[in-house]
Amino acid sequence: MNDQFGHQAGDEVLKFLSELVKGETRASDLCFRIGGEEFLIILPETDIHITESVAERIRKITEYTLSPSGKPVTVSMGISSYPAAADSFSELMNKTDQALYKAKQEGRNRVVTAV
Repeated sequence: MNDQFGHQAGDEVLKFLSELVKGETRASDLCFRIGGEEFLIILPETDIHITESVAERIRKITEYTLSPSGKPVTVSMGISSYPAAADSFSELMNKTDQALYKAKQEGRNRVVTAV
């Protein structure tokens, strides 16, 4: 993002995405920035189908809303569920990462659920 928009515009886009996620999640949900352009959203006690719906809603809203830079922005998301898809936090993060990379490999701007 910073390479494409510059650091100031990149920061504005990250703030925009943070506010967008906050508006689409519950007070009990948690959102963390875990890397330059990566966020971790935890939806406690949430069925995987509801999680997929929330992720898809965030993806669509992001796609159809211009960022503060005036340029379109899209998001790719990987989803995983504990304990259904993983036995530990480490495995959960690994499967989520794999799903995210699959979303990017399949053309970006999509949600992929880990199996």
